[in-house]
Amino acid sequence: MAEHQGRASERNERWKAISSSLPITQNENGNGYFTILHGFRYDDFNRKGWMNLTSLSRTFDSTAIYRLPIFGDSNPSLGHFVAGMSYQITKELYKMANLNIKIALRLRLANFGKSSIVLYHILEDASSGKILASMFRTLVKVSMDTRRPEPLVPEERRHYEVLLSGSEELAAPRFRLPSVDRAECFSCELVVRNIELDSYHHVNYSMYLEYSTECAAQAAASGYYSKLKGDICAFCVKKASTSHLREARAGEKLTVITWEEPADPYVLYFIVVNKDTDIFHAMFEYYQPVEFSNL
Repeated sequence: MAEHQGRASERNERWKAISSSLPITQNENGNGYFTILHGFRYDDFNRKGWMNLTSLSRTFDSTAIYRLPIFGDSNPSLGHFVAGMSYQITKELYKMANLNIKIALRLRLANFGKSSIVLYHILEDASSGKILASMFRTLVKVSMDTRRPEPLVPEERRHYEVLLSGSEELAAPRFRLPSVDRAECFSCELVVRNIELDSYHHVNYSMYLEYSTECAAQAAASGYYSKLKGDICAFCVKKASTSHLREARAGEKLTVITWEEPADPYVLYFIVVNKDTDIFHAMFEYYQPVEFSNL
């Protein structure tokens, strides 16, 4: 217990030191922050030259959520786990993303619940103010001992009420996976590597986007999908929603399942299974190729 709390406290201090290196400015009403980044990196783009979803998710992390007071920051026995994400990506991002573009990242509190808060991230072209992508991130307050949700205490609720005062509450899109005959789905197996773990020693949330993309790549290459065929990197994600249900650790073998929406073959669904238990659900909606014919 004491050893665990010591590691958690050390982790929090490291993250604060990392985030303090960014020139982050607080919003006028105090409910969020923004910072400027100068360009993307080479490895943010896939082999077809498009921005990939995992890199975009990590770019949103550059707003340094640890600058926004969150439950668990001062109490090492508590943590905040990602429960779900929802992304919207414009065509302009894929057209404009390059190594030199100046981008503004904005973060604000969207709403809060019994044991959770929702953060809203926006990525803008710093020159024009045009929104390039946005993301909702739902975080759940969790006891590091029981791994179960902990309710917000009155002080926390009052704090979030102050942050939201004078601001419109925003609701993250709801995501529910449709039922399917899994025997008819495409699947592949992956083994969790140590390098994919986060500071809590389980798989980092962004890695599940890579697991899903890898499964989609294999399915597309095999001809399983009716429209998304060949190299999945040739197709650009328009929207994505995720739900994190359980944890996975190094050395565990995961099964990733995918299928397409019958009414819209540009919508794909994913399930990650660990020891016969669903640990992750996702939906990716892709732009149709004709929408990028002018690039």
